[in-house]
Amino acid sequence: MKKTVQQGAGKNEERSSAETRKRVIAAATKLFALRGIEAVSVRDITQAAGVNLAAINYHFGTKQALAGEVFKHFIDPLNARRLQLLDDVEKNAGRQPCALEAVLEAMIRPAVELGFDQRQDNETFLRLTGRCLSEPNAEIDQIIRAHFEKLIRRFDAALLRALPGLDPEELFWRIKFMVGALHYSLLTCGKQKNLPAKLRKTLDAEGLIQRLVTFTAAGLRASVSR
Repeated sequence: MKKTVQQGAGKNEERSSAETRKRVIAAATKLFALRGIEAVSVRDITQAAGVNLAAINYHFGTKQALAGEVFKHFIDPLNARRLQLLDDVEKNAGRQPCALEAVLEAMIRPAVELGFDQRQDNETFLRLTGRCLSEPNAEIDQIIRAHFEKLIRRFDAALLRALPGLDPEELFWRIKFMVGALHYSLLTCGKQKNLPAKLRKTLDAEGLIQRLVTFTAAGLRASVSR
C-alpha cells in the first residue's frame, strides 16, 4: 500500500513538472514573439508563467536554452514536414533531378498551411518566424541556425540538381529572396483586414502556395545579369 501511494505521488510530481515546463515555454513563446528575445527578462517569463526562478533554472538553465526550446517547439515539426515532402519528391524522381516546382512546394507548403491553420496561434507563429530572420543576439542566432542546418543542406542540394547551371553563391541569394517573399506573404495574409475586400474573398492556402511556387521558380530560373 505504501509503495502504491509513493508511486502515485511520483506520477503527480512528474505531471506537475511537465505542466510547469509547458507553462514556461508557452509564456516565453508569446513574450519572445511580441518583444524579441533580447527585450524579455527571465523575471518577465516567471511572472507570465506564474512560476519562480528555480523552475527556469531547473528545466532550462538559461534564457538562451529556453529560447532554443521555444524555437524547437515551433520550428522542428515544420522542418520535419518539409523534409518528409522532399523525401517523397526525391523518391518519385528516382535517379533524375527533381522538378524545381516540386522542391519549392516541399519548402513552401508546410509554412503556408501552418499559417492558415485556424487551430494554431498564427500571429505568434508569424512573429516567431520573423525573429528567426532578424534576431540580433549572436548566441541565440546560432541556436536558431542549428534547427535549420539539415534542412538547408538538403534543399540546397536538391535545388542545385534541379538547376545545374546555377552557381551556389547565386542560389544563396535567391533562397534569401524566396524566404523573404514567403514570410512577407504570410504576414500579409495574417492581416487580411488590410487587404482589398475582393482579395479577402479569394484568399486561401492553396492559392498562395501556387502563387509563391510560380514566383520563386521564375526567380530561380532567371539569368544572372553581371
